[in-house]
Amino acid sequence: MTTGLEEELFEASVLALKDSISLAPNQTRRMLLRSLLNKFGFKVRTQERMQRLTIAFADAGILTNPELAECDRGGWISLSIKPQGKPLYPDIGPQDPWFDEVAKKEFATEKEVEIRFIVPLLERLGFDEDDRADGFPIEIVVGTKRTMAEADFVLFDGRNRSMDNALLVIEAKRTTKRVKDFISQARSYAMFLGTPFYLVTNGDDIQVFRYQSPLEADRLIFTGNRTSLRNSFAELFRIIGKPHAIANNLDRRKRKE
Repeated sequence: MTTGLEEELFEASVLALKDSISLAPNQTRRMLLRSLLNKFGFKVRTQERMQRLTIAFADAGILTNPELAECDRGGWISLSIKPQGKPLYPDIGPQDPWFDEVAKKEFATEKEVEIRFIVPLLERLGFDEDDRADGFPIEIVVGTKRTMAEADFVLFDGRNRSMDNALLVIEAKRTTKRVKDFISQARSYAMFLGTPFYLVTNGDDIQVFRYQSPLEADRLIFTGNRTSLRNSFAELFRIIGKPHAIANNLDRRKRKE
């Protein structure tokens, strides 16, 4: 049980951490979890302490990547500031009827999957029209051969269409196609754009991968279905929701420097 003074010191430590993140390049800091715990006087990592920090960080607008509960005491964690004017988590309660409505839809074409499923899904993930590039051209280079391809969607942070600002590639197919047959296609787009994530869907099944490198196998980090999306959306948002995608991209760029 904490005393009033201990609680004041804890809150002051949270604010001091937020200030240090705000002053860091790109408003992002990367540190070992053990170092973060030491800042709060925690020598042992416990579930109770992780929950306390998670709640305090959320209230202060501090984003962590990965989530505190997923990080080992000796692991690295990236801390950033939640973008102003954007909620950390969207309103996904019963008052949003879209999840029930989209579960009942039937898509006859790939274009219907894009317009009636992916676009409203992206809005709920925190992306707007300025972030979304539809039919984005990508130059594919294999040896001396150069060809042009087109990704169904590429998501950026705003209107800046540079590679450093690319967050997510989405490849959409009609419901009669199998998602697994188009993973390599989406992966190649992510490789040449340098996005941290790519998503493949046929309008029913959804798979999200974390791009690793040309020589490493990518990680399947989310698998779900349109009919049960209400139940799994919070997990999907935690992975590729706009504030989390931005934080992950900043962390990747910093590690490359």
